[in-house]
Amino acid sequence: MADIFNNIEVVLGQSLFCKVEHHIIVIDGVSLDALLHKHYPSYNLEGLIRVMPDWLDVPGEKGFILSRYNCTSGEFIIPILMCPDDCDLSCTVVVAHVVRTGSRVAWKKLGIDRSSRTDMLSGYDHIGTTVDWLDKIPELTFTESDYTSQFSNIYR
Repeated sequence: MADIFNNIEVVLGQSLFCKVEHHIIVIDGVSLDALLHKHYPSYNLEGLIRVMPDWLDVPGEKGFILSRYNCTSGEFIIPILMCPDDCDLSCTVVVAHVVRTGSRVAWKKLGIDRSSRTDMLSGYDHIGTTVDWLDKIPELTFTESDYTSQFSNIYR
């Protein structure tokens, strides 16, 4: 049986609470925040924006994000959406459990990071260790080439 892949795009646009044009993650034609909102309308996830290193003010946060996006490990947790009000990793952060195998990249599951401020004081590696997984969101699978091409220009 052949793999069925999701379509992933990173496009310029505006989100619900951020009227400045920025990159938006779109899965199968639907923005990721809208997809999360559809399944979890009471979680206030609509309007979250893609984690953008250039918008992070704390140098440690930017370095952490770039290290995760450039990770060559087969399996890791990566922050993908953040709150547009604070634009940092201490507010609402949605993470993906990423598994890379050959020519495919899977977001096995998505969840809301629950790292405490105390955890964050001891390092950003706590992100993804305490997560409320969003079980209604199915695994999302992409071709390595599509995934890499969509993120390569924004995570250098």
